[in-house]
Amino acid sequence: MKPIERRGGLPDLSSIFLLSVARPSQMPPPGGPGIIGLAGRSNVGKSSLINRLAGAHRLARTGKRPGATTYPNLYRIQSGGYFLDFPGYGYMNRSQGTRQISQDVSTALVESREDLMAILLCVDIRRDLLPADQEAARWFLSRGLPVALVLTKLDTLSGNGRTAPIRGWKRWIEEENADGILGLFPVSARTGEGIPAVAELVEGFLSGSGVSDPEAIGEECPPV
Repeated sequence: MKPIERRGGLPDLSSIFLLSVARPSQMPPPGGPGIIGLAGRSNVGKSSLINRLAGAHRLARTGKRPGATTYPNLYRIQSGGYFLDFPGYGYMNRSQGTRQISQDVSTALVESREDLMAILLCVDIRRDLLPADQEAARWFLSRGLPVALVLTKLDTLSGNGRTAPIRGWKRWIEEENADGILGLFPVSARTGEGIPAVAELVEGFLSGSGVSDPEAIGEECPPV
């Protein structure tokens, strides 16, 4: 596994894949290091984000076929903590029975794991504010989980093209007026743009320091 070069003193989030969680009982015992969840629609770029954060090209499998992930994937962060990558919502290339089991496992983990510390909710910056993404954010917030909105695939848009979606999500955050929304994190897993802010957020939660200044989150967003 060829490592991705780290620059600028990024937190070391090197990770290894542990297992696909088909039953909640397969998870590590409660009370250990914290868990950072990743959620989003199918093919939104969660696997690419994990690879970039972990500094590895092929840790999480990526592909063009959406809906291939069946169960939540658990990764152990070498310095302490876990990434838990939930299957993409909206579409799954599996039978109805398998889809239901996958949904049940994901729901059970969100509702039962007190060591689930925050959710990186990935949304494609090229798309409009989809109802499914808004509903997902509200559901995680209703479970008492802080939510960081990670706008993926930033490199596919020019500076001017980024303005409208960022403004739209900022307006939505203001309208929701929810304390648990940590802010916007526009990122490109391909170029690394915006990744330091997400890495520092993850490290903050896992180290116990949390978010010291929520208003500072998203300062890397282009002005709108």
